[in-house]
Amino acid sequence: MNIEEFWQGYTASERDLFQRACRRLLKQTFIVRDKNEENKRAYYFISKKPDPFSAYFRYIGFDILIDRENGVVMLRNCADAGENGKIQANRLGLKKAESLVLCCLWTLYADRVRSGSLSRSILVSITDLRFELEKYGIKDQIEKSAMGNILALFSGFNLVDVSGRVGDADCMVRLYPSLQFALDTEEFQRFVNVTKRRMMEKTGEAEGDEEDEDAEE
Repeated sequence: MNIEEFWQGYTASERDLFQRACRRLLKQTFIVRDKNEENKRAYYFISKKPDPFSAYFRYIGFDILIDRENGVVMLRNCADAGENGKIQANRLGLKKAESLVLCCLWTLYADRVRSGSLSRSILVSITDLRFELEKYGIKDQIEKSAMGNILALFSGFNLVDVSGRVGDADCMVRLYPSLQFALDTEEFQRFVNVTKRRMMEKTGEAEGDEEDEDAEE
């Protein structure tokens, strides 16, 4: 069936929900079932009858992926399939600091899942995030205002939610299962390798500077 046939079979309320769900996916990429009632309603509407959404989005080179175990609907770009045939998520160009924070959030989520967390969403503190950034030597490179903007960006894509003001001791970040689709393991490994190499280069430069100073004395 094409989208016109699906559309004719919808009631007025279903047409409205279809339109709102499509706009949400185009704007946010992810719909997370357990975030709030609006997301839950959209998730169940899509997951029960996904074919109309696939038919609609394929006109513009996209499709949807439904992860029923974690309650996530994802918009993905069919044109980004790699040589192995893997279809990638809808892509967003990120700045360096944004990429670093996303990798650390991804790590925190993966660690909590591996440790046995059964929560639909996972809470971490800003201190947890800062500690993870510190592992890569970048804790002091992202100021409070910049961190707030980065988390607001990711919140707009239904990856996280922030409770409280960034910088306050009681500020918490809710990590949604959509994070697992925002970065794959190969991308993360490349990030780790590059970061470690840069840290080693900086360490080598620092040691070299110290040796030069000793020689001058």
